[in-house]
Amino acid sequence: MSDSVPGARASPKAWIIVSLIVLVLAAVTVWRIQADQAASHRHRLQQVLVVATARVATASVPIELKATGEMASRHTVSVMPQVSGILEAVDFREGQMVRKHQVLFRINAAPYRTALASARAAWVLDESIVKRDAQLVPHGYIAPEAYETAVATAEQAKAALHQAEINLSYTTIRAPISGLTGSLSIRSGNLVSSSMTTPLVTINQMSPILVQFALPQGDLEAILHYRRRNPVIADVLRPGDNQVLGSGPLVFIDNTVNTLTGTILYKARLPNRPIRLWPGQYVNVRLVLAVEKGVRVIPDQAVQVGQNGRFVYEVKDGHAVIVSVVISRDAGGFAVLRSRLPLGTMVITEVPATLRNGMAVIPRSRPSRARSGPAT
Repeated sequence: MSDSVPGARASPKAWIIVSLIVLVLAAVTVWRIQADQAASHRHRLQQVLVVATARVATASVPIELKATGEMASRHTVSVMPQVSGILEAVDFREGQMVRKHQVLFRINAAPYRTALASARAAWVLDESIVKRDAQLVPHGYIAPEAYETAVATAEQAKAALHQAEINLSYTTIRAPISGLTGSLSIRSGNLVSSSMTTPLVTINQMSPILVQFALPQGDLEAILHYRRRNPVIADVLRPGDNQVLGSGPLVFIDNTVNTLTGTILYKARLPNRPIRLWPGQYVNVRLVLAVEKGVRVIPDQAVQVGQNGRFVYEVKDGHAVIVSVVISRDAGGFAVLRSRLPLGTMVITEVPATLRNGMAVIPRSRPSRARSGPAT
């Protein structure tokens, strides 16, 4: 018979006691964690944040479309010589504004004056022959056929005289339009020819000027709808700060949809006085279709995006409360409300990163209504 050592194996009662102690400790730990979380939550809710606010208001808001556009001259002329000769003078500076009919170039006119004098002498001679033969034909001194030949020769000489006058006039090249001259392709002293393919200079009309831009074909119906009621205005904006550089009516809608891009080309005409816009310049375009009056708006920075859509923080009884909203469109820094958020409702416009639903807040200053100035 073997002897047993007392205490070598723990009794069931001891295991039960140990298990109870572990469970109690775990329960206390969980309780402390939950208590700390609840206290932290209460502490956050008790924090008071100073926030910027605005109130829901009514305003007149433009209905607009946006695009990237390019400025284009309404009228561009490439000045080409129509006769050949030595270019004697350039009577303007490249890059200068010129007036219509202003003298630009002068080609050596001596050969053309000589040709004109010769053509005039030939015409005078042929006219005198016609007058002489006209008196001789009734008496039978010359045949009628000879007289008809003399008349035809005189007509040819008259045509040659007119052509010589035209060629002489071509030696003085005048501006066909008023506008801004570009770079000169040739200087005085060089030989120019009517067969040249490079223009002497290009003139762009600067005022008025066009802006051309493309919009998706789906916008055509709305543009035509509003254009039937009132002129549709295009604002040209400087990229970067969107400063308005000019405005003018829509004057052209292309008759074909670009099948590669699914867009339609549009053009608007701007006065461009003083001259601030340049052909080829890229700009932002805001096409104002109409102005919608009496719509409810809030600053667009008040609108937040969450998992369930857009929402705002309403200031209610000194606390920030999440309210879902439906926005129909944005316009000029404002969000146009479709949902029935009552007028005068105070919303937070600058949302702090620490803001949570239910937190206490204080408006930074007296809340102001949304400006009435999104309208144009």
